[in-house]
Amino acid sequence: MLSVVVRLEVDLAESERGGRKRPLRDGYRASLSFGRRRRDIEPIVHDAVLVFEDVDELAPGASAIARAWMFDELPRRFDDDAVVALLERDRIVGRGRVLSIHEDETPQPLADLQAAKSRELAC
Repeated sequence: MLSVVVRLEVDLAESERGGRKRPLRDGYRASLSFGRRRRDIEPIVHDAVLVFEDVDELAPGASAIARAWMFDELPRRFDDDAVVALLERDRIVGRGRVLSIHEDETPQPLADLQAAKSRELAC
């Protein structure tokens, strides 16, 4: 089974500006919003697991490239370079700019998070 992987440039909000108090670590279960809403009110959220390419954790206020293994279908239309919101409940704790979308053919692709950081992904 193919997994859809979205490469993102993630920027976490600073703690003092409403962001997280602790860093995100590889394997973080993320809720991503591509800006669409149900009934123009409630954001449509897509579940994913984040793995950072060059770091093991990302502190509040910091930036890094992440790979997001998606559990849900992506929206049918969104622009390259789209910006997604990283949510925790109803609070935006960061943003991600879409760099590229890939497929991962590896069975159980997140069983080894270290390998997932640099595994070759299909375009």
